[in-house]
Amino acid sequence: MTVLFYILVSLCLVLIKTTLIPDLPLFEKFYDMLIPIIIYLSFFRRKLEGVPIVVFFGFIMDSLCGGPMGLYLAIYAWLYMTARWIAQFLHTGSFFLMAVAVTLGVIFEIAILLGYMVFLAPNASIPVDAGETVVLQIMWSLITGPIILIIISWAQKQIDLWRSRIFADL
Repeated sequence: MTVLFYILVSLCLVLIKTTLIPDLPLFEKFYDMLIPIIIYLSFFRRKLEGVPIVVFFGFIMDSLCGGPMGLYLAIYAWLYMTARWIAQFLHTGSFFLMAVAVTLGVIFEIAILLGYMVFLAPNASIPVDAGETVVLQIMWSLITGPIILIIISWAQKQIDLWRSRIFADL
């Protein structure tokens, strides 16, 4: 049930990112909206729920982006494993830590994608406005990342309450 919820939420975010956001001038340089979900799954959910979603959306994003197969899968898997490892040592409910985690996830993804463009695809040129895009994505992640995580947490609590009411009589 929880995995289905995250798949539906993530599909909605992918649709929003690919259809609505590019047409809005203020949001055209928005970061990958699946990063907050990956951070949330690594901080607050079990591996049984997180790993299938990370793998599924790694394949989905690899299919959509047109880059080499496995690039987004590798980014999401490393991000998930790293955040999961960090969650063992830190209090993950902190608003500040959530903002930092999402921002570091965005920076990690940008670094991998730019590294791919520079070293593995030498014929591809780095966009002229890459610096501006990086700065805007980092700013957006600092502002919206924790808010998205809080909304996901609230929705997860609502689902848990709903599930406990339905299955209480069984």
